[in-house]
Amino acid sequence: MVVAIIAMLASLIFSAVSAATARAKSTQCLSQLRQLGLAMTVYGADNNELLPAAHTTVPWDSTNPVAWTRVLFPQKSEPQVLTCPSYGEFYYQSHFSYFMGSRAAFEEAGAQPAPLPLRHILLPSQYILSGDCNFPFTAQDADPDNYTADTLFGLVPIGHGRRVNVLFGDLHALKAKHFEAGTMTFSFTQPGQTWDQ
Repeated sequence: MVVAIIAMLASLIFSAVSAATARAKSTQCLSQLRQLGLAMTVYGADNNELLPAAHTTVPWDSTNPVAWTRVLFPQKSEPQVLTCPSYGEFYYQSHFSYFMGSRAAFEEAGAQPAPLPLRHILLPSQYILSGDCNFPFTAQDADPDNYTADTLFGLVPIGHGRRVNVLFGDLHALKAKHFEAGTMTFSFTQPGQTWDQ
Protein backbone atom coordinates (compact mmCIF):
# COMPACT_ATOMS: atom_id res chain seq x y z
CA MET A 1 0.00 0.00 0.00
CA VAL A 2 2.78 2.42 0.95
CA VAL A 3 4.62 1.64 -2.30
CA ALA A 4 1.46 2.32 -4.32
CA ILE A 5 0.97 5.70 -2.60
CA ILE A 6 4.59 6.65 -3.19
CA ALA A 7 4.28 5.65 -6.86
CA MET A 8 1.10 7.71 -7.22
CA LEU A 9 2.73 10.76 -5.59
CA ALA A 10 5.81 10.38 -7.79
CA SER A 11 3.57 10.24 -10.86
CA LEU A 12 1.74 13.42 -9.80
CA ILE A 13 5.01 15.23 -9.12
CA PHE A 14 6.45 14.12 -12.47
CA SER A 15 3.33 15.35 -14.29
CA ALA A 16 3.46 18.71 -12.51
CA VAL A 17 7.16 19.15 -13.26
CA SER A 18 6.63 18.19 -16.92
CA ALA A 19 3.80 20.70 -17.28
CA ALA A 20 5.86 23.44 -15.63
CA THR A 21 8.82 22.67 -17.91
CA ALA A 22 6.61 22.86 -20.99
CA ARG A 23 5.19 26.23 -19.88
CA ALA A 24 8.69 27.56 -19.22
CA LYS A 25 9.85 26.50 -22.70
CA SER A 26 6.85 28.18 -24.31
CA THR A 27 7.48 31.38 -22.37
CA GLN A 28 11.16 31.32 -23.34
CA CYS A 29 10.18 30.86 -26.99
CA LEU A 30 7.81 33.84 -26.89
CA SER A 31 10.59 35.94 -25.35
CA GLN A 32 13.01 34.85 -28.08
CA LEU A 33 10.50 35.73 -30.79
CA ARG A 34 10.19 39.22 -29.33
CA GLN A 35 13.99 39.52 -29.35
CA LEU A 36 13.98 38.41 -32.98
CA GLY A 37 11.35 41.06 -33.73
CA LEU A 38 13.49 43.73 -32.07
CA ALA A 39 16.51 42.62 -34.09
CA MET A 40 14.40 42.88 -37.25
CA THR A 41 13.24 46.38 -36.27
CA VAL A 42 16.78 47.59 -35.58
CA TYR A 43 18.04 46.09 -38.84
CA GLY A 44 15.15 47.62 -40.78
CA ALA A 45 15.78 51.05 -39.26
CA ASP A 46 19.37 50.89 -40.53
CA ASN A 47 18.46 49.50 -43.97
CA ASN A 48 15.69 51.62 -45.48
CA GLU A 49 12.96 49.58 -43.72
CA LEU A 50 14.04 46.39 -45.49
CA LEU A 51 14.64 43.05 -43.80
CA PRO A 52 17.12 40.67 -45.40
CA ALA A 53 15.89 38.33 -48.11
CA ALA A 54 15.26 34.70 -47.26
CA HIS A 55 16.54 32.15 -49.76
CA THR A 56 16.41 28.36 -50.00
CA THR A 57 18.68 26.11 -47.94
CA VAL A 58 21.54 28.33 -46.73
CA PRO A 59 24.08 27.09 -44.13
CA TRP A 60 25.19 29.48 -41.39
CA ASP A 61 28.70 29.83 -42.84
CA SER A 62 27.53 30.58 -46.40
CA THR A 63 28.81 33.88 -47.83
CA ASN A 64 26.73 33.98 -51.02
CA PRO A 65 23.95 34.18 -50.13
CA VAL A 66 24.17 34.94 -46.43
CA ALA A 67 21.40 33.46 -44.28
CA TRP A 68 18.94 36.04 -42.98
CA THR A 69 19.57 34.76 -39.44
CA ARG A 70 23.27 35.55 -39.77
CA VAL A 71 22.52 38.98 -41.24
CA LEU A 72 20.46 39.80 -38.16
CA PHE A 73 22.87 38.18 -35.68
CA PRO A 74 26.33 38.56 -37.28
CA GLN A 75 28.32 38.41 -34.04
CA LYS A 76 27.13 34.99 -32.90
CA SER A 77 28.29 31.70 -34.37
CA GLU A 78 25.26 29.81 -33.08
CA PRO A 79 22.67 32.21 -31.70
CA GLN A 80 20.63 30.53 -28.99
CA VAL A 81 17.84 33.07 -29.48
CA LEU A 82 17.05 31.35 -32.80
CA THR A 83 16.52 27.90 -31.26
CA CYS A 84 13.06 27.27 -29.87
CA PRO A 85 13.45 25.09 -26.75
CA SER A 86 10.42 23.02 -27.83
CA TYR A 87 10.51 22.89 -31.63
CA GLY A 88 14.31 22.63 -31.56
CA GLU A 89 13.83 19.16 -30.06
CA PHE A 90 11.87 18.08 -33.13
CA TYR A 91 12.76 18.39 -36.80
CA TYR A 92 16.40 17.24 -36.87
CA GLN A 93 17.37 19.20 -33.77
CA SER A 94 17.91 22.30 -35.90
CA HIS A 95 19.46 25.39 -34.31
CA PHE A 96 17.16 27.56 -36.44
CA SER A 97 13.58 27.24 -35.26
CA TYR A 98 12.01 30.45 -36.59
CA PHE A 99 11.12 31.46 -40.13
CA MET A 100 11.21 34.75 -41.99
CA GLY A 101 7.63 35.58 -43.02
CA SER A 102 8.60 36.44 -46.57
CA ARG A 103 5.79 34.96 -48.67
CA ALA A 104 4.21 38.36 -49.41
CA ALA A 105 7.61 39.83 -50.39
CA PHE A 106 8.28 36.78 -52.59
CA GLU A 107 5.00 37.23 -54.45
CA GLU A 108 5.44 40.99 -54.70
CA ALA A 109 8.88 40.46 -56.29
CA GLY A 110 7.53 38.16 -59.01
CA ALA A 111 8.01 34.82 -57.24
CA GLN A 112 11.64 35.24 -56.28
CA PRO A 113 13.50 35.84 -53.00
CA ALA A 114 13.42 39.51 -52.03
CA PRO A 115 14.03 41.71 -48.99
CA LEU A 116 10.94 42.07 -46.83
CA PRO A 117 9.82 45.74 -46.89
CA LEU A 118 8.52 46.64 -43.44
CA ARG A 119 6.88 49.79 -44.83
CA HIS A 120 4.59 47.63 -46.99
CA ILE A 121 3.03 45.96 -43.95
CA LEU A 122 -0.23 47.88 -43.61
CA LEU A 123 -1.71 45.46 -41.06
CA PRO A 124 1.17 45.08 -38.56
CA SER A 125 -0.99 43.71 -35.74
CA GLN A 126 -2.16 40.88 -38.06
CA TYR A 127 0.78 40.26 -40.40
CA ILE A 128 2.65 37.04 -39.56
CA LEU A 129 6.26 38.18 -39.49
CA SER A 130 7.77 35.04 -37.97
CA GLY A 131 7.04 32.12 -35.69
CA ASP A 132 7.89 28.54 -34.85
CA CYS A 133 9.17 26.43 -37.73
CA ASN A 134 6.56 23.72 -37.52
CA PHE A 135 8.16 22.15 -40.57
CA PRO A 136 11.07 19.75 -41.24
CA PHE A 137 13.85 22.07 -42.42
CA THR A 138 17.25 20.38 -42.59
CA ALA A 139 19.48 20.93 -39.58
CA GLN A 140 22.07 22.98 -41.49
CA ASP A 141 19.50 25.40 -42.95
CA ALA A 142 20.05 28.75 -41.23
CA ASP A 143 17.64 30.52 -43.59
CA PRO A 144 14.11 29.18 -42.89
CA ASP A 145 11.35 30.99 -44.75
CA ASN A 146 7.71 30.46 -45.63
CA TYR A 147 7.54 31.35 -49.30
CA THR A 148 7.47 27.75 -50.57
CA ALA A 149 5.52 26.11 -47.73
CA ASP A 150 3.28 27.05 -44.83
CA THR A 151 5.90 26.50 -42.16
CA LEU A 152 3.57 27.54 -39.33
CA PHE A 153 0.12 25.96 -39.81
CA GLY A 154 0.77 23.58 -42.71
CA LEU A 155 1.30 20.69 -40.29
CA VAL A 156 -0.47 19.89 -37.03
CA PRO A 157 1.46 21.68 -34.24
CA ILE A 158 3.61 19.37 -32.14
CA GLY A 159 5.14 21.68 -29.53
CA HIS A 160 3.90 24.11 -26.86
CA GLY A 161 0.88 21.97 -26.03
CA ARG A 162 -0.03 21.40 -29.70
CA ARG A 163 0.37 25.08 -30.51
CA VAL A 164 2.82 27.36 -32.30
CA ASN A 165 4.18 30.72 -31.20
CA VAL A 166 3.59 33.49 -33.72
CA LEU A 167 5.32 36.89 -34.07
CA PHE A 168 3.37 39.70 -35.72
CA GLY A 169 4.48 42.83 -37.53
CA ASP A 170 3.80 45.03 -34.49
CA LEU A 171 6.09 42.66 -32.49
CA HIS A 172 3.43 41.12 -30.27
CA ALA A 173 3.67 37.35 -29.99
CA LEU A 174 1.18 34.69 -28.94
CA LYS A 175 0.39 30.98 -28.99
CA ALA A 176 -2.06 29.67 -31.58
CA LYS A 177 -3.48 26.28 -32.44
CA HIS A 178 -4.50 27.19 -36.00
CA PHE A 179 -4.76 30.11 -38.41
CA GLU A 180 -7.33 32.66 -37.19
CA ALA A 181 -8.66 34.74 -40.08
CA GLY A 182 -9.97 37.49 -37.82
CA THR A 183 -6.59 38.27 -36.30
CA MET A 184 -3.96 36.91 -38.74
CA THR A 185 -2.87 37.43 -42.32
CA PHE A 186 -0.02 36.47 -44.64
CA SER A 187 -0.71 39.55 -46.80
CA PHE A 188 0.77 43.02 -46.46
CA THR A 189 -2.61 44.63 -47.18
CA GLN A 190 -5.46 42.08 -47.02
CA PRO A 191 -6.82 40.85 -43.67
CA GLY A 192 -7.45 37.15 -43.12
CA GLN A 193 -5.37 35.95 -46.07
CA THR A 194 -4.21 32.38 -45.61
CA TRP A 195 -0.76 31.23 -46.70
CA ASP A 196 -1.97 29.67 -49.94
CA GLN A 197 -4.29 32.46 -51.15
